Amino acid sequence: MDKRDLSDELIFANRELVLQNQEKAKLTAELILANIELDLQNEEKIRRANELVIANIELDFQNSEKLKRAKELISANKKLDLLYEEKEKRAAELVIANIELLFQNEEKEKRATELAIAYAQLNLQNREKEKRAAELLLANTELIFQNQEKEKRAAELIVANTELVFQNQEKEKRAAELIIANNELAFQNEEKEKRAAELIIANSELVFQNQEKEKRAAELIIANNELAFQNEEKEKRAAELIIANNELVFQNQEKERRAAELIIANAELIFQNQEKEKRAAELVIANTELIFQNEEKEKRAQELIIADTELLLQAREKERRAEAEAKKDEFFNIVSHEFKTPLTSIKAINQLLEKTANKTDKSYAFILNAGHSIKRLERLIEDLLDVTKINSGQIDLNITAFNFSDALVNSIFNVQQTSHQHQILLENDIDIRYMGDQFRIEQVMVNLLNNAIKYSPNSSLIIVKAEVEAGQIVVIVQDFGIGIAKEDIDQLFKRFYRVSKTAMHYQGVGLGLYIASEIIKKHNGRFSIESEPGKGSSFYFYLPLEQNIATQPAIN
Repeated sequence: MDKRDLSDELIFANRELVLQNQEKAKLTAELILANIELDLQNEEKIRRANELVIANIELDFQNSEKLKRAKELISANKKLDLLYEEKEKRAAELVIANIELLFQNEEKEKRATELAIAYAQLNLQNREKEKRAAELLLANTELIFQNQEKEKRAAELIVANTELVFQNQEKEKRAAELIIANNELAFQNEEKEKRAAELIIANSELVFQNQEKEKRAAELIIANNELAFQNEEKEKRAAELIIANNELVFQNQEKERRAAELIIANAELIFQNQEKEKRAAELVIANTELIFQNEEKEKRAQELIIADTELLLQAREKERRAEAEAKKDEFFNIVSHEFKTPLTSIKAINQLLEKTANKTDKSYAFILNAGHSIKRLERLIEDLLDVTKINSGQIDLNITAFNFSDALVNSIFNVQQTSHQHQILLENDIDIRYMGDQFRIEQVMVNLLNNAIKYSPNSSLIIVKAEVEAGQIVVIVQDFGIGIAKEDIDQLFKRFYRVSKTAMHYQGVGLGLYIASEIIKKHNGRFSIESEPGKGSSFYFYLPLEQNIATQPAIN
């Protein structure tokens, strides 16, 4: 093997290593994002548990139902603990299932590579067989020609017979080689069928795991329904607490009224000796009620102490959540910066491979795919950095006056270069200068356009409109894709939120719209959404105009 072959094999091995490293980095990032989502869900569960504890403290204020409600609260807490334990088990099982799925995907890729090599060898053998068949056909043609010339070539019969024997021997050799090639082809076909059977088994296991995930998602929905039921019980008990408080107010009023009656009774006792026994009995009753009310006041004082203690615990819990949120943002920031350095090296290597690779080579498509994956990782890292800046209040705007039409045109041009399937149509434009951060406005537009393309797989048209209305700029990005359900619209701008029905079919982590909404808020603007499932969505954002800027025409 010469140096050139060694060099080619080394380059191919390096390419495979780069692809494997990119796949590992992507899987690591997805696992980190899954853990982040799991942490957010756990925090939401803890918050709901704290709300349930607060509801239990409120239940203590109900005097007549106090013992019964305490027992119900203990039972509800036990059920909630069981639910939490079950959810933690399901989360652990989900992590194990993901690891198994990754292993099976790697096995599938290995099998697919082996199958591709087998196909290549089969094609090579088929070509060799065709060459041998062509040679055999030529030999037969020559034999026919020689038989026709037999009478003329009687003198050359001995030579022709010798040549015929030699050709027959060659033909037998080639026939033997053809039999061997057919045997090898049959063996390879058997290997291919085995690999296909293994691939079918792996796909069956993957389908089973997906079904298990769906079952667990259904169980999570049931748990959420139970939590909603508990919230409804809490509201009922709060209503009962209001009724109890109203009764207590009424009792206080009764106490004041009876105290007044006691004063009147004492005055009448001086003047009315005949009513002495009746009023004495009323005085005893009033004193009994007064003692009872004093006991009630002591109970309420103890309940107030408990409420103060709970309030202190809630304040500490809020501080702990704030510290956890800060640590989480710090973690995002560290992970993003740590990803940047190796990603830069990988990007440089991939760019070098893209420049030096032969565009007709099969590996060139893998290099281009790796470049797209690197760009996705870069966007993800930038989103994470923007999130940490937003949460820490460190995101600053570079406010300058710019032509708003330039921001729209630049965004449309940049996104259009990455998608040839969709046409982005700027239906209406505005010729106006705006005071804001042009880079961040373009970032918002690019995010909305990429979302419109991603969620419109069966549509080819995206419409962008811009107009000035009531002292503000209104920008509309309209698509004709899958649409959004009403119950999901209000949640779209939350961090890491993704629509559960489409999350499995489309890539993303749920940060783009959150960042876009924060940028628009920094410009004192707002978002709104109009959507209908199956018919598409329209995203609106509104930017108020400065009076001295809004009235100025754009400078060309």
